[in-house]
Amino acid sequence: MKNAKIAIRKTIIKLHKKGKSQLQIAYLLDIPQTTISFWIRRYKKTGSFENKPKPGHPWNLTPNQLKEIKNDLLGYAPERYGGESLGWTTKMAIDYVKDKFNVEYSMRRMQELFHKFGLNLITPRSEAYKGSKLARNAYREEFKKNFKKNIWIAPSLISMKQHLD
Repeated sequence: MKNAKIAIRKTIIKLHKKGKSQLQIAYLLDIPQTTISFWIRRYKKTGSFENKPKPGHPWNLTPNQLKEIKNDLLGYAPERYGGESLGWTTKMAIDYVKDKFNVEYSMRRMQELFHKFGLNLITPRSEAYKGSKLARNAYREEFKKNFKKNIWIAPSLISMKQHLD
């Protein structure tokens, strides 16, 4: 994909140097005229066809480390990591990442990762009114009446919990 985009940008500049107008280039390549104009100006200014580096704070973890965390959060219940429930609390996940990779995330950043990984937030209620009796009893046993922690659960664990009756 990246090479194809650079090839198109080179073609734009080549046609421009041959004296074609921006509208003619746009028609020939089936690209908006504003894009043609942008790349001509960018090339005159920088002499490069590459994208500029993206702004923002870089990731603290490599893509492979993120993949490993995703597999752990989705694949294993937190009891394996010294947890106390079927799902992950945000604090437990922060501690897990800190212990495993020596990287500390804020609460909000960890919640963003949970969303990105596809975990579902479960808020404790006094009764799981949509579940079966077996699931309801397990739910009560796990959360108790005054338990205040939200947990993050992998969708596969939710579907297993619903099929227990």
